[in-house]
Amino acid sequence: IHVAEDVKPLLIELKRIGNNLNQITAKINAGAFRSYNFEDMIDGQKKIYEQLLDIARKG
Repeated sequence: IHVAEDVKPLLIELKRIGNNLNQITAKINAGAFRSYNFEDMIDGQKKIYEQLLDIARKG
């Protein structure tokens, strides 16, 4: 699979966000805390997806 160079940083960031979500979910399920505000994380993902769409449209 060939991945364009300008997409790689975005994919890396998406992977990091996914890892963070998994860690937060595990802690919530373990009872470490009761809830988490996902708004910032969701906003960040939306920005990354928008950038990926822009690249795909140009590509």
